[in-house]
Amino acid sequence: MTGSPELTNYDSIVEKYVAHTERPSSWNNLYERPYMLSKLRSLKNKDVLDLGCGTGFYTKYALEMGAQVTAVDASKVMIDRLASLINSPKLKLVCADITKPLTFIEPESIDCVICSLVLHYIEDWSPLISELYRTMRKDGELIISTHHPFMDYLSLDKSSYFEKKLIEDTWGRGSENQITVHYYTRSLADLLKPIIESKFNIVSIDEPLPTQDIKQISPRIYERLSEKPGFLFIVLRR
Repeated sequence: MTGSPELTNYDSIVEKYVAHTERPSSWNNLYERPYMLSKLRSLKNKDVLDLGCGTGFYTKYALEMGAQVTAVDASKVMIDRLASLINSPKLKLVCADITKPLTFIEPESIDCVICSLVLHYIEDWSPLISELYRTMRKDGELIISTHHPFMDYLSLDKSSYFEKKLIEDTWGRGSENQITVHYYTRSLADLLKPIIESKFNIVSIDEPLPTQDIKQISPRIYERLSEKPGFLFIVLRR
């Protein structure tokens, strides 16, 4: 991400982050990605914005499904890595801070925005959601996954569930594999307020239970997600 104190600097942890997320037993692969993909409509010949594209998982998927993709991330190392992996005339890569206006995207030019596990890095969602509405075509959809507020409350031992707070967290096991990240925690009401106040129509808000596939791969993660919430998934439509 950028040098802003609000955002984790992913430039310095790219390799560790990619290794962390691409593990077969990662929450990304077991839980977040399958559910996000299940919410996507047909992407053939659509214009897709992969917002906070990171490892490029959704960028690659959208291209394979026949879409034109604009992939955006604040980490230049992430963008350069993706450029080295994908060579396609249907892909536009942009290094940009998404807390600022998305001036590189024309109004009403996007059919689908994929916003995977990025909004919790941002303090104020309202300007970004307004920008995404501006870029969206009629009937276009914004697909969001983000930290579940109650998951953060339980796992981080917050003194107050209602406090919006920029926290430091450590992911991964073993000192060599650990990465330090910073993101905002907030209540469910604070999370939903900018969405409810936006011009978007709310299609769905989901906190899905784990599947039997997860149980077969990792009974431990299956048990945890069966009792405590994982990520929150939101679909909005213009």
